[in-house]
Amino acid sequence: MQKKVVFFLSFIAVLLLGCQETISLSEDEQVTVPSNEQTESSIIEMDEEEEIVQKEEKTIVIGAIGDILLHERAYERAEVEDGYDFNPMLENVASMLAKPDFLMANQESIPGGIEIGLSTYPAFNSPQEIVRELQFYGVDMLIGANNHTLDRGVRAIELAIDYYDEIGIDYVGKYRDTEDRETDRIVDVEGIEIGVLAYTYGTNGIPVPDGHEDVVALIDEERIEQDVNALRKKVDILIVHMHWGDEYALEPNDEQRRLANELSEMGVDLIFGHHPHVLQPIDKIEQEDGHETIVFYSLGNFYSGQEFDYTDIGGLASVEVKKTTIGEETTFELNNYHIEPTLVLRQEYDYRVVPFAEAEHPSISGSTVEEMIDHTNLYLAESE
Repeated sequence: MQKKVVFFLSFIAVLLLGCQETISLSEDEQVTVPSNEQTESSIIEMDEEEEIVQKEEKTIVIGAIGDILLHERAYERAEVEDGYDFNPMLENVASMLAKPDFLMANQESIPGGIEIGLSTYPAFNSPQEIVRELQFYGVDMLIGANNHTLDRGVRAIELAIDYYDEIGIDYVGKYRDTEDRETDRIVDVEGIEIGVLAYTYGTNGIPVPDGHEDVVALIDEERIEQDVNALRKKVDILIVHMHWGDEYALEPNDEQRRLANELSEMGVDLIFGHHPHVLQPIDKIEQEDGHETIVFYSLGNFYSGQEFDYTDIGGLASVEVKKTTIGEETTFELNNYHIEPTLVLRQEYDYRVVPFAEAEHPSISGSTVEEMIDHTNLYLAESE
């Protein structure tokens, strides 16, 4: 499917006398066009003795969705004669998932496939077809560092990565080996270099096997700092996914906040959180040197069979990245960061993901889409 449409704005000659104007989007502006990649160029004419400087602006949208956690009651409803078909479960959010220029998803239940037998809670192994459908609907990268990464051992990781390679989808957080882990995850999106890292607090007490120490990236602050420092110098925007926090808690705990600040001090631009299975607020961390980090503490469940309060609510997190180049100087801004809530409808024959605003049935908790939007913006509103 056609995911990205590029609008080219014609060059506009703007005469300025010794000054220039930059455009900033406010945090609460909404995306109003289906295509997010925008480029604008103009000529800045200086005084006669100064050379003419070209100004170019480009905007893309980075997106992330929460947990893909397939319980048996979810994947059994996708079973068809020759495998599994998750298209009906995701088709209602097709237009939503098409909005970002770069989209990531937290693949919590490992898609090791039928070769080793499918399984559900507490040791998950999911049909590989879910990956194909996520890719079809616009997901570019899967996040694999979570507490279920080792549920079915190293073999499940190998089978999942084999399938990722077969269909050509990027992944981060779980790896084949040390060489794979040390390979930078850098994605070029319309000339903007994006680096991605991912870590988890643990693996449900399952020890990492000897000789396979790098199959999953654990939260080790010294190692994280090394990774961040190495990748920071190679990219324009640095993203870290963190599997952290308390399950079913609607707000981040002190450790999440501490780690978020540590990552911000290291120079991370965007943090996406997972594990609580419910939406938590967005925050902006500002350092004394002026560096800012946008934190989505938890993106909730995007597609899951969980049936506790708020666990049927997830969302698409979006951030606009604006690149401005004037002569040889380039700057980046993060704007319009927000979550567009989704809901998993539990019906007789399937579990379907729909935009919460369009849901015909209430959430398990009884909350409304307006209440969840207010909840995710809680910290941003308090800081205004």
